[in-house]
Amino acid sequence: MTSSVEKTIAVLVETSIGSLLLLKMLCGTHI
Repeated sequence: MTSSVEKTIAVLVETSIGSLLLLKMLCGTHI
């Protein structure tokens, strides 16, 4: 069970970081 929870958390963290990076890139291009 711990492995599945860790996997889900890792995916959420990766997606959140990816979205933040995309937003930063978009903001940088706009600015």
